Amino acid sequence: MKTFRLASRILAAAFVAAIAHAPSAYAGGPLENCSSGTPMRWPAGGVNIPFNPDQGDLGPLAHVAAVAAVQNAFDQWGNLPTSTASYLAGVELPVDVDASNFLPYLSPTAPDGLSAIVFDDDGAIFDLLFGPGSGILGFAGPEWTDTTTCSILEGVSFLNGPSFGDPTEALDVMVHEFGHYSNLAHTAVNGQILLGDFTGPTPNDTFPLVPLAGLIETMYPFYFGPAAGFSSPHLDDIQTISTLYPAAGYLAANGAITGTIYAPNGATKLSGVNVIARNVANPFADAVAAMSGDRTDSTDQADAFTGTYRFNGLTPGASYAVFVDQILDGGFSTPPISLPGAEDFYNGSAESNNITSPDDPSVFTGVVVAAATTNSGINIIFNGFKPGDPLPVGDDGFVQLFMPFKFKVCGQEYDSVFVNANGSLTFGAGSGDFSESVAELLGGLGGQSSLLAPPRIAGLWDDLNVLDGGNVTFDQSSHSLTVRWDAVPEFGPVGANTFSITLKRPGNSATIDYGALSATDGLAGLTCGSEITSGFEEEQDLRRFGHHRVIAMGHETAAFELFANADNDLSDFHLTFVDFKDGFKDVFEGRHGNNSIAKATRVFLPFDTSKLHAFTAVSPLGGDVDYYRFRAKGGDILAIEVVRGSPDTMVGLFNASTGALLAADDDGGCCGVGGLSRLLVGIAPTVTSIDLAVAVTSWNDADFDGSGGVTSGRYVLYLNSYQGTILPAGDDTSTEVPISFPFRYQGANRTSVFVNSNGNLTFGAGDTDFTESVADFLAGSPRIAPLWNDLFAPDGLVIAEQKPFSLDLHYVSVPAFGSLSANYFDASLIFGGGIVLNWGPTDRLGGLVGLTEGGGATDPGETNLSNRLLIPARRTTYELFEAPSLFDLSFQALLAIP
Repeated sequence: MKTFRLASRILAAAFVAAIAHAPSAYAGGPLENCSSGTPMRWPAGGVNIPFNPDQGDLGPLAHVAAVAAVQNAFDQWGNLPTSTASYLAGVELPVDVDASNFLPYLSPTAPDGLSAIVFDDDGAIFDLLFGPGSGILGFAGPEWTDTTTCSILEGVSFLNGPSFGDPTEALDVMVHEFGHYSNLAHTAVNGQILLGDFTGPTPNDTFPLVPLAGLIETMYPFYFGPAAGFSSPHLDDIQTISTLYPAAGYLAANGAITGTIYAPNGATKLSGVNVIARNVANPFADAVAAMSGDRTDSTDQADAFTGTYRFNGLTPGASYAVFVDQILDGGFSTPPISLPGAEDFYNGSAESNNITSPDDPSVFTGVVVAAATTNSGINIIFNGFKPGDPLPVGDDGFVQLFMPFKFKVCGQEYDSVFVNANGSLTFGAGSGDFSESVAELLGGLGGQSSLLAPPRIAGLWDDLNVLDGGNVTFDQSSHSLTVRWDAVPEFGPVGANTFSITLKRPGNSATIDYGALSATDGLAGLTCGSEITSGFEEEQDLRRFGHHRVIAMGHETAAFELFANADNDLSDFHLTFVDFKDGFKDVFEGRHGNNSIAKATRVFLPFDTSKLHAFTAVSPLGGDVDYYRFRAKGGDILAIEVVRGSPDTMVGLFNASTGALLAADDDGGCCGVGGLSRLLVGIAPTVTSIDLAVAVTSWNDADFDGSGGVTSGRYVLYLNSYQGTILPAGDDTSTEVPISFPFRYQGANRTSVFVNSNGNLTFGAGDTDFTESVADFLAGSPRIAPLWNDLFAPDGLVIAEQKPFSLDLHYVSVPAFGSLSANYFDASLIFGGGIVLNWGPTDRLGGLVGLTEGGGATDPGETNLSNRLLIPARRTTYELFEAPSLFDLSFQALLAIP
């Protein structure tokens, strides 16, 4: 038997969206699926589903009343004649659960034979979990399941007592939560009307509105108060639980409708679309909904359940209007998609994409049902946009176009593209982002960022606004798609910008043709997105080769330019990207993989996988772990860190000779939080040398065998070793370190240096200033600044390594204050006056780099240090990195010669 623990569902107070934090949840369908087409169910047809109430009180309800309310709420589901589900109270929990002892019930390590209904009498548990005043009323769901039998073993529910104004509200919330407990998902039928939705496809109020009191579905993810009637399951809720646990004769006594939701191309099946059926004669009381694809966790087109929906329990003889509806808000773990066209009725034989033949979205063909009969093939094809017509992207909006051909970007094939108002095409997801930046282009900049960036082709990514002028249109053929922004101003409105992006099937290329541009800023280029990029890619001059440039991507993951200082020079330019269709492979896997210590890849420190030739990934999900083997010596201080990555990683350090696990980390980074991992460990000075191995895997693979894991994708690993003395660097501190050899800097012999925690060295006096500026740089002490910024040294290490002819100062995994991202850099003071600055991975966010004599030095202006290998060690040379120009010296070195 394989048991798995699941997350629970949460209901928030009135007009606060419910949170569905779980692997899968479905509107009008099962909350958890076991396999495609097979939902999880309580055993024996749901007969005597167990529950174990708490010993305490629940807000306005004393203990006895709270237990009675729980039974009453379960009975609202158990007394339905169309369902076999029933509920049986077991022994009470062994303790009165409160904030001091709730963890074993929230996060048990194994099934314990109890299905806890926890009464948070004073709300302290919810305050701890969600913060004071969160408005969260409760959460519930299956907790442990057996995947071999597709059975639910145990459930759980937590109820927030103080949030209930009276016993009626408590009962309402319980009925909703116990629907989740039974494995029902949220649904959206009539509830959205109270949020401003229409009674038919927008903007049509097809059915005359009636008072909706008592007609709001119990499993709607918002609570509107007792008048909504949550304590009595709506027909939609009854249909859902009766489909999971059908009583004898239920399916035979009623009708059914099933179909598939298609994109405008008529071929791509779309999951995540809310589908509603209303009885034309009784449109609100007799109405049901389902999310397309609700019976599978997959969106693979080969899955028979992708994009499909099914309604059971329909009234025999009734005629139903079936239509697609945009989810406005709420927690649905089958992610509701942005509809690729207008909301639309099923139109029978007239159903089409409205391009090849007319299809009026305000007209429906009724589907008449009969008992024991399934009306199949009730398919809806979204109406598409017509070539040449303005696309309704609005301000910061986007639309999805389904292409007449397949197009590959960085190893992934797409049949649609998102046209974003702000001057770009993205793949897999739209983007309303108007604040273009390198961080948002590459995604995950800063290592621990949750930002996910889709693959993007940016013509002029800027804050454009078609509502102020111009238009966005498209044309297509069987082998090309062209999207054109014509005279579109920047938000303001300011100016006008004309350009187009063409995707061509032959050769799988992309061309950007620029007309007149008024914008002096913006971003242009191509990126593979955060699943592929390392986050360390640097911008380039796109127009350095004349009027038309062809960029062969080859093994590059991004090619782009950010215009930030009125330097946009792309007017009347032509740019073509080729050779970007292929994917990327983990180059260290080799013929036999590197998924064990015996097969580990031998590396030499320092080692990093930021460059494409060192592409590394945890892939496939649940089937990969990567080992790297190296030697260390006594006294080494090892830094092992996943500094970028789309997976939630774990790292382990092993004795490669014995196989013993020496250390492991899940969410290390700088602060013990986040999704990436870090180890800073020391080797005993008595050790001559030791053979070690580092393993990188996805979170929850504690055995480091690759069989676990919940996420996958590219990561960037950094390994390095250091010798020396760890300095007592705190937040905004300075430590004086002697120099044991002749060192002359800025015209004076120096016998000591102050190592400042904020990424700089000064002579004569320490400096704890954390607000780097050119003025302070020029006015202060003589200074060497490898990366002067507001750093937080207590979350990393600062090491001084004395050698016969050099003093090496190492900043090891030191984040910026308030950041989760590491900075690695060194400054070496060389006998006679030479200086070497060296950078490993950094957060790339900003700072000041350079040398100065200080004391009121004259400002020589900035130097672009990324174009320099050598600089003078005398006088002043510097570069200030501040938004939007980000730090670009990662993995580079700079020599200052006396």
